[in-house]
Parts: sequence; structure tokens; C-alpha cells
Amino acid sequence: MAALKYLLVKEMKQFKRDPFMPKLAFIFPIMIMLVMPLIATMDVKNVNLAVVDDDHSTLSERLVKTIESSEYFIIKAMPRTYAEAMSMIEDGSVDVIMQIPHGAERDVVNGTEVEVYIAANAVNSTKGSIGSGYLNSIVSSFSTDEGASISAPVSISAQNVYNRHLNYRLFMVPALLIMVMIAICSFLPTLNIVSEKEKGTIEQINVTPISKMEFILSKILFYGVLGILIFTLTFFVGKAVYGIAPYGGYLALYLAALLFILFMAGFGLTVSNYSSTLQQAVFVSFFFMMIFVLMSGLFTPVKSMVKWAYDFTFLLPSRYFIDIMRAVCLKGSSVHEMWFEFTMLGIGAFLMDFVAIFTYKKQS
Repeated sequence: MAALKYLLVKEMKQFKRDPFMPKLAFIFPIMIMLVMPLIATMDVKNVNLAVVDDDHSTLSERLVKTIESSEYFIIKAMPRTYAEAMSMIEDGSVDVIMQIPHGAERDVVNGTEVEVYIAANAVNSTKGSIGSGYLNSIVSSFSTDEGASISAPVSISAQNVYNRHLNYRLFMVPALLIMVMIAICSFLPTLNIVSEKEKGTIEQINVTPISKMEFILSKILFYGVLGILIFTLTFFVGKAVYGIAPYGGYLALYLAALLFILFMAGFGLTVSNYSSTLQQAVFVSFFFMMIFVLMSGLFTPVKSMVKWAYDFTFLLPSRYFIDIMRAVCLKGSSVHEMWFEFTMLGIGAFLMDFVAIFTYKKQS
């Protein structure tokens, strides 16, 4: 325990004296949490709309004004024919077409259902699908207000559970927090041992009676504590700025964070054990970091992946950490309700830290 204590003091002094590491550890996560939710958003606005009004009635004018008053659409043009509108879709000047059929107002007066046709440019599938969904909702709401029966090709009745107003930032901020943990808590331990190899200071450790378990364990503990500090800082930035909250409790939140940080610290140390230079360590870490991010369900649901990729995600602790974070912050889930995810996360942390200790070669 005495040796472990002095090794922890050594790690702290070495970290503080480094001109780059403290800045990377604390400034980078804050900047990510402040800037990225404003940039990486799925909220679609300023959708260019072409309206083909074949009715030219008071009803169609009110519908167009209702759409124009929303914050989502810009009435780019009102072409005379659908063919002209399609040419605008083809040259990219318009994202969505809405066609109001001839005799729409007359059919409403007679109680006949009116079908408003909506066509979206699906080259940008996200903008097209979400934009057409917004337009569908506006038309349906207008139909209700008018007491008419105006239908779009798809009729949707939805209830948004856990995120009632579809606030994308409440979904995005926990994901960004996970990305920060993957990047910082893997890169810092990776750079640590490799930098000691390049500076030659690790040779001084190798000639001491300190065991490799004590040496690696000191780094795991130090970066575990540092990771919790970074996690706390970034989480409360997200809470203060964007309003995220751990409805499932801080125990579930911090237990998941601790287990994942221990896994990433062990992973970073394992990479550094096999790396001879800083460049080699960075490239290897970046390769695996992309796997942790892209195959974890951070951006796309894991169940939408092909079967072999879906089965592979069960080996990734990042998948379980993402599930826990979103469930705790949005659904209010507890440790008891997420026991399988916590168990898999704990097993992953233990195995990776064991590999980090086992693969370190102490040469005297």
C-alpha cells in the first residue's frame, strides 16, 4: 500500500507538470459539451418548400399562410404545375413539394375527404423524412382547426414518451458525454506509458522492486479518479446549460461511469503496453475508439445493424454504458432495472484491467 501511495503521488505530479495533458483533460470536454449540441442536431429547420396550388381558393391560401408562419418551412416557390416543382427538386433548390388538389375547398364544404400530396427529396433522407413529417403534422392540425377532413398520404398519431417535445439535445448530450469519456479516458492512459517510454523514465521504474501490478494499478486508480472528475465536470455543464438530469439517481449514473472509466483506462494502458511510439499508440487507440463509437448504438440503433454486427455489440462495454446513460437520464431507470447492463459493464472493466496488468512487461 505504501508503494501504491507513492506511485499515485508520482502520477499526480507527472500529470500536473505536463504542459498539455491538463488542458486536454478539462478544456476539451467543456468545449465539446458547449459547442457540439448546438451543431450536431437533428432539429430540421428552414426546409425549402414548393407549393403547387391547383385549387386557388381561400382555404388553400390559409393553409399556405399557416405553413409559412411555422419556423420549419420557407415557401421557396409556388410553381403552376407539379412538373415545374419536380425540376426544382432535381436542381436542389427545393426540399419538399406540397400539392393542393383542384376543388379542395368545394370538397371540404361537401364533407368529402381531401388528399394533399407531399413529396420529399430523399437524397438527404433525414431532412426529407423529418421535413415531410413536420408538414404532415401542420396539415393535420390545420384540418382539425378548419373542421375539415384533409389527409396526407400517411396519417400518423404519435405519443412521445420520456421526451415529450422531442428535444434532440436531451438525447444528444448524454451521447456526447459518452464520447468524451471514450476519448479522454482512453487517450490519457495510452499517452502516459508511451511518453514514459520515449522519455526514458520508465527505465527507472523497471529497476525498482515495484511489481507490475502495483505500477499498472496505480495508473488505473489515478485515471479512474481523474475520469470521475472529468465526468462530473462535463455532466454538470450539460445539466446547467441543457437541463439534463439523472432521473434514475446519481448512484446509477456514477456507478456506470466508474465501471466504464475503469474499462477505458485498462484499454488505454493495454494499447500503450504494445506501443513503442506516440504515433503508433494514437493510431491504434483511434481505430478502436471508432469501433466503440460507431458500433455502440450512439448514432444508429444496434438492432438496425446486420446480424453479425448486432451480435458483436454484446462484447462492447460502450453499448451498455450508452443504454444506461440514456435510460437513467431520460427514463429514470435504476441500478436494479438495468442489472444486466451493469453486470456486463463490470465484467468488461475487470477483464480489461486484468489484461492491462498481465500484458505489461517489466524489464529490469
